[in-house]
Amino acid sequence: LVADKPPQPMGNDNVTASPSGTFATADGLINIAANKQEQFEAICHLLERPEWLTDARFAQRQARLENRQALSDCIEAALKRETTEYWWPRLVEAGVPAGPVYSVAEALAHPQVRDRGLIERFGNDTIGRPLEVVSGGYRFDGEAPRVASPPPRLGQDNDILLPTRAANDE
Repeated sequence: LVADKPPQPMGNDNVTASPSGTFATADGLINIAANKQEQFEAICHLLERPEWLTDARFAQRQARLENRQALSDCIEAALKRETTEYWWPRLVEAGVPAGPVYSVAEALAHPQVRDRGLIERFGNDTIGRPLEVVSGGYRFDGEAPRVASPPPRLGQDNDILLPTRAANDE
C-alpha cells in the first residue's frame, strides 16, 4: 500500500527483504529471513562467500531486492553443500533467523508438538487401528482444548443429522 502498487504473490519471500524465503539444502528445505544488512553479511561469511558483500547486485538492500532471484540462486547453491540440520543452527547462532521446513509427518513427530499435547490418540475401536488427530494449538487460562472423541464413522450420526422420511412426509 505504501508503494502504491498492487501486491503480487511471492510465495515464501518477504517483499521488503532479500534474502528471505525457502531454500534447498543437501537434504531438504530451510527458511531464512535476513531482513537486516548485518544478517546478510553474516550469511556471506557463514557460506564463505565474502565476494557477495562487494557484488553490486547484492551489496545494498535495494540491490538485493532488485536481484532477488540471482541472490537466491547463489545462496541455494552454497546451501546445497550441507544438510538443513547443519545449516540452520549455524545461521541462528550467527544472528540470522532460520529454521528447517518440516513435512507434515516431521512436524507432527516433533517433540514440541508431543510435549504440548497437540496430538490426541484414540484406540483401535474407531477404524481398526489407533487414530491420531490434531487438537487445538492454543490455551485459555493455561488449559488446552481436548478432543473428546474420535471423528464419527461414516454414517454413524445419520439418525441425528438427517431427517427421517416419516418426518418429511408430515
